[in-house]
This record gives sequence, structure tokens and C-alpha cells, in this order.
Amino acid sequence: SQAFMNLFTNARDAMPNGGDLTVKAKKINNKVVTYVIDTGHGIEEEVIDKIFDPFFTLKEVGAGTGLGLSTTHGIVEQHKGTITVTSKAGKGTSFKIILPVSKGKLERIQEIKEKPVRGSGQKILIVDDEESVLDSMSNLVKQLGYQAKAISRSTEAISAYKEWAPDLVLIDRNMPEMDGAHCIANLLKIDPSAKIIIISGYESEGPNGIDDEVRQAIKGYLIKPCGATALSSMVFQALAN
Repeated sequence: SQAFMNLFTNARDAMPNGGDLTVKAKKINNKVVTYVIDTGHGIEEEVIDKIFDPFFTLKEVGAGTGLGLSTTHGIVEQHKGTITVTSKAGKGTSFKIILPVSKGKLERIQEIKEKPVRGSGQKILIVDDEESVLDSMSNLVKQLGYQAKAISRSTEAISAYKEWAPDLVLIDRNMPEMDGAHCIANLLKIDPSAKIIIISGYESEGPNGIDDEVRQAIKGYLIKPCGATALSSMVFQALAN
């Protein structure tokens, strides 16, 4: 439901003066094919390949975090599906989602949806200056089946990354000494392929103030406090990319 809600919200925002939103679905063999079509302003050809990238947005600064379509893409892939888009500037946009048909009952589907995705021992470095957040995030990460190393100072995170070589970094956006964006920039000097998820208490910040090079490494943006399902889903997506 979250994936489709994100598509509906994007369609609404693309039609500020009104328009038509059409949803069509059909079953083909063991797949369900769904189309979400709007008559909004459309997407320019030169940027359409970027719309599923984290933090990419066509909205005005402050109007969104640029994570809606990235999250939708991750959710669809997590459910072993695919999502594609076609669009024409000034004419509208069409998303095509293909998902496998579930063989279970509705109750079982709900149970699976709410169950956090577990890891298999991957290493996650957690960087936050609040000890209470570090403790809770570290415990949650371990409960989800990952290894966790907690660091309270961004300056120490750089040496910890060198020594521990984590698979993923969860880092606070706002910290003393060195903020999250600058810390990420330093981590990228060590490992250009580093995978990062930003955690922040301020949803409106989104990618504002983060340069393009750093944005490329950021796989998601979590708002504190976050639950096990939200965290596990985003970590799963980040590690899978």
C-alpha cells in the first residue's frame, strides 16, 4: 500500500491545477500488472532515468525529500516485482508495476508485510552523538540479524570505517565537530562505493545542503525514531543495490 500511496501522491503533486488519475490492473498468468497513469506535467526525457534515485526530485526545495519513488522502487523489488515508467513532458506519466500473485491467504499476506526483513550478519556502522539513539539503534540492528558497531563521534567514525570495513553506515545528519554530510564525504575518500543511510529527526531537511557527490552514496533517509519494519526495509534495499 505504501508503494501505491507514493505513486498517488506524486500524481497529485504533478497536477496542481487538477487532472485525471487512472489506475488499471489485470492478471496475466501468475502476475498482476498495474498501471498508475496521470495527466500531469510529465517528466523530461533527460532526467527520467534518475527518478528512482534516492533524493532525486522534480519538486521545489523543501517540498519533498526525493525518496518517495526510490522507496517505491525498493518495496516493489523486495516483493520480487518490477516497476517501469514512461512519460512525456506536458502530457503525463504512466507507471507500470508487475508483481507476482500471492498464493497465501490475506491474513498470511498481512503477517509477511509486517514482519521485518532479517539480515545475515552484515556489518553496520552506526554514528550518532546521542547515546540513547546509539543504544536503541544498535540493539535493533542486532535483533534484525546484523553486526553493529556504535560510534558517538563523527571524527571517530572515519577510523572505525577503515578498521572495521562495514557493509553499510547509518549516520546522523546533525552532529557536533563534523556533521553527517562532511563525515560521509570523508568516508567516500576511503571507500568511493560506501553505502550510507542518513538518520535525522528533521524530515523537512531531506537532501538540502548535500552536494551531488555525497548524494550518490546515500541510499536512504530515515526519520528518528524509526521502527524495525522501516529500518529493516531500507537496510535491505541499500544492501541489495
